[in-house]
Amino acid sequence: MKFDLSKENINYLKITYNDKDGFAHCVKSAIRLIGEYELLASAKFDEELSIETPQEVELGIACDNGLYKSKAVLQKVEKNSPYIMFTMLKPEEMEYQQKREYFRVKLQEDATVYYAENEQKKKLSAVTYDISANGVRIELDEKIDFPEEVKIVLYLPQKTVEALAKYVRIDDEDKKLKASFHFIDIAQSDLDYISQICFAKQLEERRKNLL
Repeated sequence: MKFDLSKENINYLKITYNDKDGFAHCVKSAIRLIGEYELLASAKFDEELSIETPQEVELGIACDNGLYKSKAVLQKVEKNSPYIMFTMLKPEEMEYQQKREYFRVKLQEDATVYYAENEQKKKLSAVTYDISANGVRIELDEKIDFPEEVKIVLYLPQKTVEALAKYVRIDDEDKKLKASFHFIDIAQSDLDYISQICFAKQLEERRKNLL
């Protein structure tokens, strides 16, 4: 699928680079400038990044119609407080990946599900099984007839997330009951936070595989 590499088309970039020990790291950044030969992106400054340049990096390019992937040469990294600036050679081509950038990872955290049953309000305390920015699966001790819509509160590391969700189904696999829910009303900042958790988990697994 052809993609027009223009500033207006791109929501954000995810730059995956290697540190001096060969471990992969990912930083989410905003497009600042697209020139004839170069891209300029920036990210909020959290801590000093140890990035050797030049090096080839992977780019995840998120836009309204999906996710694209490419490679680029990272030429320069500069601190311009409160931002870190990334200068890269403009990629020649991009590969369409998927309609939505949702990665599911195993995650066990406390959760509460609020739902109605026979016109009575119910509250279920449970534990998540896995999660993505698209939805969450929750472990159950017994089968529950959930209504079409529920409210879910996720007690994630460093943040509590609330979402209106659509009940999808209950699976019985590995001798565990798991209820699947699809987020239908959730703050964009909470989606971004869940995506950060998923990327961090993925990078952690990648590091383990390199050892």
